[in-house]
Amino acid sequence: MMENPRDVNLKQAGRMAIAILMLAVVVLAGCQGQSILDMVFPQQKEALGLPQPTAITTKPTAEMQFPTPTTPAYYNLTVWIPPQFDIDAESKAAALLKNHLQEFSKKNLQVNLDVRVKSASGPGSILETLTGASIVAPDALPSLVLISRSDLVQAASKNLLSPIEGYSGVIDENDWFDISKELGSYQGTVYCLPFAVNAFGLVYKNIGFNNGQPSWEEVIRQSDKLFFAAGDPEALTTLALYQSAGGVLSDKADQPVLEVDALTTVLAAYADAARFHRIPNAELDYQTDDQVWEAFLSSNKGVVLTWANHVLVDLGTMKLALLPSLGKEPYTLAGGWMWCLTEPHEQDRIYSIALAEYLVEPEFLASWAPVSGYLPVKPSSIPGYEGIELQNTLTKMLLSAHVRPDKIQASEIGAEIKIAISEVFQRLKTPEVSAINAVKRLEDMRTQ
Repeated sequence: MMENPRDVNLKQAGRMAIAILMLAVVVLAGCQGQSILDMVFPQQKEALGLPQPTAITTKPTAEMQFPTPTTPAYYNLTVWIPPQFDIDAESKAAALLKNHLQEFSKKNLQVNLDVRVKSASGPGSILETLTGASIVAPDALPSLVLISRSDLVQAASKNLLSPIEGYSGVIDENDWFDISKELGSYQGTVYCLPFAVNAFGLVYKNIGFNNGQPSWEEVIRQSDKLFFAAGDPEALTTLALYQSAGGVLSDKADQPVLEVDALTTVLAAYADAARFHRIPNAELDYQTDDQVWEAFLSSNKGVVLTWANHVLVDLGTMKLALLPSLGKEPYTLAGGWMWCLTEPHEQDRIYSIALAEYLVEPEFLASWAPVSGYLPVKPSSIPGYEGIELQNTLTKMLLSAHVRPDKIQASEIGAEIKIAISEVFQRLKTPEVSAINAVKRLEDMRTQ
């Protein structure tokens, strides 16, 4: 059957029109880019409300222009703190710290802060969680942690911390107590920026000592009871007195040692207190500082050798003095809390360091330290504490403070000291004999 020539012409005209239309679309797409197609066929990103990429104009050459990669818009910084520094606690110190963190966020809008409270010890503690995360989930490590001196030693020995000295020069400034710098360092390397200090001192009530710094003899004569943690596994109070008498805790090989003369001096001081009935019957049962503090509060004219933070928030009727020295110079042991770098990503460390430096700014610490319950890390904070007498005491305490021995060293020595104290309290042996036996037991333990 033959087609009508007129019909053939119509079909050809139709095909020509379709071809011209398609060519026009192609030309328009080539001239105006993907935007024409997006108007006709909207993409899924636009439907989700996400920003659209900027159109890229191409040149009719072999060289293509690619966009330059940009840095992330936001940085997530995770901070772990122990419960005693909880920013949501009902205290002036907590409010100041929280406000200071918020100010950092306002000044650094590209940074998202996530502050989490972790246990200070035991399961789920900062140190335990750091150890686990470093093995199974390194990317989950925090940016900064606020840890104690004891945890710093363990964390540094396990390579859980990044030395801070390569990123910040703040620790080299003059406005630091020497003890603060010592607390933030381990084996000659600066790991952390100091935040708060605690030190052993003497707290007393209802006693009129001749001056604000009683000697050991005055304590024995004028107090009703002398409290200290005689059963402490680390024997920290005794070690502080032992070192004030000139004793050393390690030899040239860094092995634990005790010296007979210095230990005899301490045990003789304890024997005097026992002879004057100044030592409570339960003294050897006190293994923690909290136990000793509770016993002291129930006393009338008591004296307690304890950490200074017990009274720094509110002295009330109590007074704080230096630990009575058994040597020529004042001497005490100190611990503290430091901001340490744990950020696993190199590109994020610049903000982690910036935050750590912001948290130890002099202006902030001058307001925070006096209400924190702790000793200051900087001399510029001292004027914020109430009363010239307290300011002088804190200054002398910090100038005479030395880093407490680590837990392992203190526990090894403390076990032998505890036996010697028990012998003296029960009058089983003289102070000198007990000291000689303690030194020999420690030497025998090293040779086994």
